Amino acid sequence: MFQLEMKTAYALSGYLAVEGVLTPDQLTAIREHIDALIADPENPPNGVGIGREGNTAKDNDSEAAWNDDIRGASFLVRFIPFFQDIARSPNLLSLAHGLLGPRVKVFRDQALFKPPGGQAKPLHQDQSYFRVQPIDNLATAWIALDDATIENGCMCYVPGSHKHGIFPITHDSERPVHHIPDTSNLDLPDPVPVPVPAGSVIFHHGCTLHRSAENTTDTWRKAIIFHYSTSDAASEKDELNDQVSLEID
Repeated sequence: MFQLEMKTAYALSGYLAVEGVLTPDQLTAIREHIDALIADPENPPNGVGIGREGNTAKDNDSEAAWNDDIRGASFLVRFIPFFQDIARSPNLLSLAHGLLGPRVKVFRDQALFKPPGGQAKPLHQDQSYFRVQPIDNLATAWIALDDATIENGCMCYVPGSHKHGIFPITHDSERPVHHIPDTSNLDLPDPVPVPVPAGSVIFHHGCTLHRSAENTTDTWRKAIIFHYSTSDAASEKDELNDQVSLEID
C-alpha cells in the first residue's frame, strides 16, 4: 500500500489522500456499527462518548441553533474490539508506518458525522488540542465512510501549513470549544477541497490547518478518525496520555 513517493508528497503539502484503503467488507461492517450508534445514541457502548450537533452551535443562546442530531463519537477504538481491528488493518498500518516509522499507536480516535445541514467546522490544527511531542510524530487518518464531496462538506487543507508549527490561538466567544489559529503574520494559500470516495483515507500532519464546510445535501457525511503517533510520542497534557486509544507496537 505505502509507496515512498507518498512520504515526499505528505512532507511537502502536509496531507496525503489515498483511495481504496478499506476493503468493501470493512466499509460495510464499519457502516453497520456506526449506523447502530446513530440509531440509538442514548445507549452507546460503555466508555464511548457521544457529541451532538448543538454542542458546536455558533449561537449557544439561540434555541433555533440547537438540535439533537448526533455529530460524533469518541473512544470507539479504545473500547470496541472491532475498531481496534480496523486500526490494525494492513493497509492503514502500512501507511501509518510509512509516514511515522516502524512503531506506532493510536493516540486518539473519533468518529465525525455531518448530518444533512450539518454545520461547518472552522479552520484548526489537531496539534493545537493534542500537543503531542515530538511535534512531527502525530498523523491523523481521516477515513471516509461515505463519498466526501464539496457539497456535503469534504475536508479542506491549507497546503504547507504544517511547516509553521502550532499557531497561536484565540477562543471564539460564541464557539469556545474551537481553537481559532492566528495566521495573520503569514501569507498562506487558501484551503484546498479534497473530495474522496468512500473507503479512502486522508492522512494529515498534526499541524496542517484544515476545515470542512456545511453539509448542503440531504444525506449524511460520515468518517472515522484515527490519530496515529509514534509509540514513544506523548502529549504535554498528562490527562491525554492516560486516555491513549490503542497501543499497537
